[in-house]
Amino acid sequence: MPKIAGRFFSKAEIDKYRGEFKKAHQPLADEPKNPDENRQAEYFSREILQQLLDTGCDGLRIYYGVAPETNGEIDPAGTAMMRRLFLVPVKIDEKGNGRDFQFKAIKSASGEKDGTPGDGGAGGGLPCPGFCNP
Repeated sequence: MPKIAGRFFSKAEIDKYRGEFKKAHQPLADEPKNPDENRQAEYFSREILQQLLDTGCDGLRIYYGVAPETNGEIDPAGTAMMRRLFLVPVKIDEKGNGRDFQFKAIKSASGEKDGTPGDGGAGGGLPCPGFCNP
C-alpha cells in the first residue's frame, strides 16, 4: 500500500501560501502585469477527476505547464502562452516509485473520446481569474 501523500490545510494556511506564490512568481509575457489578475488556479469537474481515478491509478500528479490558449481555453493555434495545470494518473510500483500511468482513452461528458491510449491525463480546467469565487 503506498504511503498517503498530501494532507489537509486550514483556509488561513492556504491563503498564506497562495499569497507567497503571488509574491514569488512574476507574470509571464502574456499575463497581465497586475499580480491579482495572473492565473491563480483552475477548476476541474468531478467527472474528470473521477474518470482519472477510475483508471486504476494510486493517485494523481499535477504538473505545471505553459500552453497556448484563446479566450481561456487551451488551443494549439492560440497566441497567448499561459500557465496551465495537467492532471496525470500515477501508479506506485513494487519499489514504491510513482510512475505516470498508461490508461485507455477516456470519454468526455458528451460521450466522445477525449484523448488517446497511452500516457496522458487531463488539462483545460476553467482558469481563475475567470471562473473564481465572486
